[in-house]
Amino acid sequence: MTTLSNIFENDQMQIITSEFTRLGERCYLDNAGATLYPQCLLKNINEDLLNNVYINPHSDKYTQDCIEQIRYHILSHFNTDSSTYSVVFTSGTTQSLKLVGESFQFAPDENEVLNCGSLVYLRDNHTSVVGLREIAAEKNVDIIHISHEDFLKALDPTKVSLPTNGREKYKNEGNTLLVYPAQSNFNGYKYPINCMDIIKKGCLNQYIKKQLCKINCSWYVLLDAACYVSTSKLDLSVVQPDFVCLSFYKVFGYPTGLGALLIKNSSANVLNQKKYFGGGTVDIVLSSEDFHVKRKILHERFEDGTLPFLSIIALKHCFDALTKLIPKIINNDIMDTISHHTYSLAKDLYHQLGKLHHENGNKAVITYMDTDFTDISKQGAIVTFNLLREDGTYIGYSEFQHMADLFNISIRTGCFCNSGSCQRHLNASNKEMKDMYNAGHKCGDDVDLIDGKPTGAIRVSFGYYNTFNDVDKLIVMICRCFVRTKYNKPKRTMNDFIKLKSLKYAKNISSEENHKINEEEFFEEKYSTIQQPLIKSDIVLSQISLFPIKSCGAFKINTSWKIGSKGFEYDREWMIIKDNGVCLTQKQNTRMCMIRPKIDLKRKVMILYFKGLAPISVPLNPLENKHKEVTICQSKVCTDLVKGYDCGDEVANWISNALEISFLRLVKQASHDGRVQKTNTDEDKKLLSLSNQAQFLLINKATVRWLNDKIQEPLFMEDIEQLTDRFRGNLIINMDEELVERDWQRVIIGKHEFRVDGQCPRCQMVCIDQQTGEKTVEPLRTISEQFAGKMRFGIYLSYMGPIDGSREHMLKINAPVKPIINDEDISR
Repeated sequence: MTTLSNIFENDQMQIITSEFTRLGERCYLDNAGATLYPQCLLKNINEDLLNNVYINPHSDKYTQDCIEQIRYHILSHFNTDSSTYSVVFTSGTTQSLKLVGESFQFAPDENEVLNCGSLVYLRDNHTSVVGLREIAAEKNVDIIHISHEDFLKALDPTKVSLPTNGREKYKNEGNTLLVYPAQSNFNGYKYPINCMDIIKKGCLNQYIKKQLCKINCSWYVLLDAACYVSTSKLDLSVVQPDFVCLSFYKVFGYPTGLGALLIKNSSANVLNQKKYFGGGTVDIVLSSEDFHVKRKILHERFEDGTLPFLSIIALKHCFDALTKLIPKIINNDIMDTISHHTYSLAKDLYHQLGKLHHENGNKAVITYMDTDFTDISKQGAIVTFNLLREDGTYIGYSEFQHMADLFNISIRTGCFCNSGSCQRHLNASNKEMKDMYNAGHKCGDDVDLIDGKPTGAIRVSFGYYNTFNDVDKLIVMICRCFVRTKYNKPKRTMNDFIKLKSLKYAKNISSEENHKINEEEFFEEKYSTIQQPLIKSDIVLSQISLFPIKSCGAFKINTSWKIGSKGFEYDREWMIIKDNGVCLTQKQNTRMCMIRPKIDLKRKVMILYFKGLAPISVPLNPLENKHKEVTICQSKVCTDLVKGYDCGDEVANWISNALEISFLRLVKQASHDGRVQKTNTDEDKKLLSLSNQAQFLLINKATVRWLNDKIQEPLFMEDIEQLTDRFRGNLIINMDEELVERDWQRVIIGKHEFRVDGQCPRCQMVCIDQQTGEKTVEPLRTISEQFAGKMRFGIYLSYMGPIDGSREHMLKINAPVKPIINDEDISR
């Protein structure tokens, strides 16, 4: 039997994973982003809300009592009580941080306005911490950032140098607020939290003295515990920071939008600068006079307005769910058990990544860690890394993300809102970070490499529901897509280990098997490159394809088709939306490619075909005033709001049956919808249908043949037509010279001129067989290899008009194609 955990027995682990069957084949490895909630949690919450009546706590004492009981549960979870800490409910960690920053008294006296006190923050903090400096700047206090190395050195008990004249002298010289994370959300490094006493005694004074800042201050610690508490035990009977902030979805997965600020009662007096007051926070307020008195009970002073009481009440079931699911194996404690389980998974992954090498002996992975996984007190369940090619160049994290999506692996890439850690581990200077921004890179985008250097990394983070199977699935994907080595699953020590059956590839494999990704199969053959000769020849338009419904199958034209104001008429004028109004694509449902639309101009209908269903017709031009107008958000297209018309219940039910998803609707873009291209140039921006970025996509069949020869995977046995179909081009040209289209600036097809708007960025959709809906690794892997991680294939075109000034807008098959590289060159 396969070992699932070093901590949980297999039967225990299977009970846990049974609560997450909704994942199906998906492997979730972003616990640091959000923990997943177990199914029993929602069931218990639902039963509670159905069987009880909870009223606004400002009106109902019973609901008040329930909330106070939850405060007790929270404090008990962190091994403390109301005599030491108070719980203030917030919307999450970010609001908790902001609340402390706004309320903190830096001056020695409540009425003092002199420049005194300091905000000290670790550079390797989350962005929400760094943002506190803007509040501090308004209060005219010193703002000091400290490096990872200097911070650890200052806290080292063997090197710490404490003031000899005692703290009493500094009592009235101001207050310093230190903010740092208990655990880095970048790579899981656990910062020392058992050092509150030496911090308060001034162990950091010598550092801030070098910044020419005042050191005669009282120290207070704000601990960002958001990442730490998701998989580790925070014992506030042992460690007692002045303020602790956290978000509950990081611990339980549900509810979102709810967090807490834990305030040490003895430190509460320094949070007296809060200005705003909302309902429930005052004992008396006069609307006609500047007079109010804040409430005496600490949490009541800070919780403005009505609390999210239903979400708070749900926390009881959150604690119950953990108690039910997690056996207390380590130290008779749930969180310690979770910590050891997740740590062992991360450690296993870390060591497996370190062993990955290419065939030439070069390492395949570079990790960005601050420990080597030898001490659980210093390392959480996170591994951060980048991949390297055989020649030592970086593989962009965006490329990795596409492959992870293809293998149903949820993972986080980028800098994870921690630019300090990211910058330190990437060895990037401030100037280089600014240069990246000036080159077009912004937080959260997919610009992963600039001049060959990474702008971010790949982060894997584990939760209590993960197993060694998840580690294996990730390593399998890396080996399959990037390292091309046989995966040898390591032996784990919890139970008897039985290796997965090893299946060998056969060249004469069936077509059905050819398209399936099998995580246990790998190639052992050597890979070689084949050079294609460059031969010039005439160029013709060999195919026109329409995609009437966005992300559905192609309608191929045999003669000619009319060009409209947004592209080909009826191309991507319909879309399928889910019940939440979001556009559905093949990324979410590969069966969409098997819906085959056909445009019948004589009958003025679009006919939809799907295997096993009777065809259904939809009017090409419905009377728009007879159809319900809907405004939808086109997610993952360009975030535009698109106006359209619902095509009715009959076709909606037909599509829902075909795609096996309930409550789908077919929507046609309204004729008056004015969606336009998003470009960085001042060129004429053309109207768009529901296409992603341009009116037309041109594919060169010679480039497809070149790519097909570069694909070395024996299982990938598609012919040129099938491979061409994967790129979903509107215009397919036939010539003998590959890749030349990447240099074109304009192109004339027949008597119609088109402007080239750049190359088409590719994602995992090209890995979907457009005939069967099956997923494969190719051709995205080879595209990435051949173009150094820049996944571009095909060129975007915008229609400029007939070159002869006529009103003829029909484009014909077999029309001659004339590329233009510049105004003087109309050769090729």
